[in-house]
Amino acid sequence: MIRIRKILCPVDFFPASKGAAEYAVALAKNYGAQLILLHVVEPVAVTGYEVPFNLADFVESMVDSATKEITRLAKRAEAKGIRTESVIRTGNVDLEIAAVLKERKVDLVVMGTHGHRGFERWIVGSTTERLLRRTSVPLLTLGNTKEKSGPSTIRRILVATDFSTGTSDAFAYAFSVAQECRAEVTVLHVLDDISADIAGRYREGLIESIREKLEKLVPAGTRNGCKVNARVETGRPGKRILSILEAGKYDLLVMNIHGKGMLDRVMIGSTAERIVRSAATPVLFIPPKAEAKRLKRIVRKAA
Repeated sequence: MIRIRKILCPVDFFPASKGAAEYAVALAKNYGAQLILLHVVEPVAVTGYEVPFNLADFVESMVDSATKEITRLAKRAEAKGIRTESVIRTGNVDLEIAAVLKERKVDLVVMGTHGHRGFERWIVGSTTERLLRRTSVPLLTLGNTKEKSGPSTIRRILVATDFSTGTSDAFAYAFSVAQECRAEVTVLHVLDDISADIAGRYREGLIESIREKLEKLVPAGTRNGCKVNARVETGRPGKRILSILEAGKYDLLVMNIHGKGMLDRVMIGSTAERIVRSAATPVLFIPPKAEAKRLKRIVRKAA
């Protein structure tokens, strides 16, 4: 079973991040984990005003406002028996998130994707992109949906994979969640249209071999606790996964991510990036353990 001791939830107090905070609270209670709520105040130099403008006073007022907001969120979590830490930083949001991840040794990040300074801000045009690419912590993203969701409501899980490095790690994580929630799991591979066309008359045999490969990836002993379906589809991976996710009314999508670093894996144009922008369902990205260890060694050497 997976062990989650510390959950980081960056918040900007917009609806998506507040929803993410509620989900993070439920996860923390489910795993007996500590919840770290983080808000970063980014000083902005304001010019063009005829009246005097004091940046220090402006930042102080933003910090005061953020403190009140984050205290409300923390009290809600504590009322449910969750060990909660509130952190307010002043600086660059990218750099501060990276710093807290390292300082607190976080096991999971939960964040909304459509806030004023949400996930999109984190990966697009970041000046600290190099540091953030070294992040190797599982990331759960939530869109701005009106539907209430949480660990207790997970009944159907979709696991999408391209069989790249880290697939087994994602399967292990997904089936651990499934066993705790007694959820049904569908393991999916989308064969790209181009590959499917090349297969030609060997198409059926190829699809069957992929289905068998998916079946073999299911961790031993997990079938007793949950129903498992193996599914192979053809099409454009990003588009097909989204349509299956919506049509199947899944409660959680789990994907393995790979590449030089976590943010590198979800950069513009990738299947993961398109999904995280469009999915109304919570999406859990799992980096490979081997890559996580390598990235930690790089960070230690750079320190």
